[in-house]
Amino acid sequence: MGSEVTARCKCGVKAKVLIGGGMGNFMTTCYFPCLCQSCHRIVQVNLLAKPLLCPKCRATDLIPYDDPQLIESPGQLVVAEWNVGNQPGRELSLTDGNYKCPKCGNMTLKFADSGLCWD
Repeated sequence: MGSEVTARCKCGVKAKVLIGGGMGNFMTTCYFPCLCQSCHRIVQVNLLAKPLLCPKCRATDLIPYDDPQLIESPGQLVVAEWNVGNQPGRELSLTDGNYKCPKCGNMTLKFADSGLCWD
């Protein structure tokens, strides 16, 4: 069962992104937030799709938000996590730490659990 997170920055950026996959599609679907370096947005991307494309501008220069270059300091609370089944050892995780905002470029983006679970 997947979940949903919200992303917010004090500059005004707000986004909702699904995490993971459902019972019927978890082998082909793994949603996770990415930073699109072309359109400067937080976008929901299926990390199991190839090639990875931004759903807004169709660019391929995406960075998943579990990449260390987007994390200033990991938080102490895990907001969402997902085990990528067909990539052994890859566990996606978002915490309540500070992440790079796609709009202002500062490490002031925060993720939070929205409370929504989906299947």
